[in-house]
Amino acid sequence: MTLEEKSRTTRNRILESAISIFSEKDYEKTDIDEICEKANVTKGAFYYHFNTKQDLLLVLLNQWMESIGSILDEADRQSKDLASALINIPDKLISEFTKDINKIAVFLQFYIKGISDPALKDTIKTSYEDFLVFFSAVIKKSGIKKFTPRKTSRILFALIIGLLTQGLIDPEGEDWANFAKEILKLFLPADINP
Repeated sequence: MTLEEKSRTTRNRILESAISIFSEKDYEKTDIDEICEKANVTKGAFYYHFNTKQDLLLVLLNQWMESIGSILDEADRQSKDLASALINIPDKLISEFTKDINKIAVFLQFYIKGISDPALKDTIKTSYEDFLVFFSAVIKKSGIKKFTPRKTSRILFALIIGLLTQGLIDPEGEDWANFAKEILKLFLPADINP
């Protein structure tokens, strides 16, 4: 294994350990020593890869948002039209969300933390804006006109956060992907409803 591969492996172990601990006991209550112990690395190795615990948090958030962005782009490319792309997004996202339920809880913690942490707030707001821009473009092309594209994107964000939260509270309470599709269909004009 090359030095670069070892470094990447160490960094990934730190990230995976952080997600695991954050999901068990919250970001605020977790210290760097715990992350290092779980990852089986020294503090020096931690600080080689991350300046602070918050830097690690931002990397996790950015990785997850990039992953979600790739899934959304793929849904758009694979669909026959934009309305279908919008309706098929829950199917594409559900596999990402169910891969590691802990990531959802950590993701929601990040957003909540961003409300009160000025250093994190800008990053959270940027990811939120990226979401609005992406969905506004999809909505504009799809012909949805019940609300402005930006307002519809805000509604979708609220629905996604609400559905994620409900899915964590009561995973068996609904088929959350189909429920999300039913809600999304409410936004589509009848003549373009897939």
